Amino acid sequence: MSVQHAFDSKKAHQTLLALCKIGPRVSGTEAEIRAVLLIEEYFRKFGLSSLQILGHEHQYYDAKRATIGLQDDSIVLEGVPCWMSLSTPPGGIKAESMYIGSYEMVKNLEGKNIWNKIVIALLDDQVREEITKVWAKLYSMNPAGVVFLDIQRDVAPRAFVNKTLTPFFSSTPSMVVSAKQARPLHAQMSGTKMKLVVEGTTGSGTIQSIQCKLKGQRPDTVLICAHHDTHSLTPGATDNAAGVAIMLEIARILAQQDTNLSYQFVSFGGEELGMKGSWAFVSEVNLQDIKLCINFDSIGELPGILLALTAGSDEMIEWVSNIANNNKYPATCRRTATSGGDNKVFAANGIPTIHLASYGTTTGKVSHSFIDDTSLLTPFTIGELGKFGYSIIEGIENSKEIPFNLKIPEDLVRDAKQRILDTRKVL
Repeated sequence: MSVQHAFDSKKAHQTLLALCKIGPRVSGTEAEIRAVLLIEEYFRKFGLSSLQILGHEHQYYDAKRATIGLQDDSIVLEGVPCWMSLSTPPGGIKAESMYIGSYEMVKNLEGKNIWNKIVIALLDDQVREEITKVWAKLYSMNPAGVVFLDIQRDVAPRAFVNKTLTPFFSSTPSMVVSAKQARPLHAQMSGTKMKLVVEGTTGSGTIQSIQCKLKGQRPDTVLICAHHDTHSLTPGATDNAAGVAIMLEIARILAQQDTNLSYQFVSFGGEELGMKGSWAFVSEVNLQDIKLCINFDSIGELPGILLALTAGSDEMIEWVSNIANNNKYPATCRRTATSGGDNKVFAANGIPTIHLASYGTTTGKVSHSFIDDTSLLTPFTIGELGKFGYSIIEGIENSKEIPFNLKIPEDLVRDAKQRILDTRKVL
């Protein structure tokens, strides 16, 4: 690999900073459009062809603020609005509080005791049908507002997206706050007058995805992708400005070469909404020449390990494992079709995938939250995953033919389809 074809960690980090400077990039909002225009600028600078922006209408929710505290403002806790939550009047809602414990306690409640109160409850797994039915019962009792206490994240709670609960959230101001941070209010959560403030904007917008191509000597195409959209209130550094930055740096390197294979680069919108952008893409684009999908998403702060989460034949697993085992920074290959985001859509459509991520000290702790910012990632962190990803691409590119069996096993296709089905039931 020549010097000009080397992965430039500083360039990738600068791209990360530029994307995060835009702020939260909720699909459908003006911020997402600005992100897509920035990515388009990079693609044009690299001289890539067949540039196209794909748009798909949808309803979005751009959360602004959520607080709960005493009505005299002596204690005010910051949280996050639930998806599609109804906003309070500008001054908030002032009402008596009532702490009910977990979802299991709702069966013991009577509507007359809940009506017009700010109800506080522990946040549990919202995916299970029996739990969503319980919350539906709670909302039917007409509380003034609902505050969920997140017992899993001490610092940065994450709001959940659940289409079963959306009708209730959109009728009653609802928010999530860290249970640990709520300790100063614990003794006053029942019978004390509190003030709840929820602000969010609902609107119709367009999910934006942008693609371009690099024509090689052969039509066989490797699709390299990442997603640029974020949840509300987060600049989304690890999830997933870093993934986009790595994809763009690899696009820059390959654009300087006379490649053997062809490449398609896509930055998807709508990943946080259940991979809506990539679902639309596979339904509209001819996939015949796409032989492999490589996706960059969830770039955790190092120290940690680099992951090549691979859905492919045993021969493909062995080939990727060999590169991982010889990588300078600790890396591993795992056989799976259910990890990642947009890659799952391609696996479900019978295309082998490699989802590249890094399991680090921030993984699972900051995503979808306001603390997922640029302070978490350095050029070194981005560079290690970028170099690992490029070494896989370089290994494929330098082979006369793609060096492994491209047939994805049926069990992995099934797993990917089931994971997407489960996600769509919720989102």
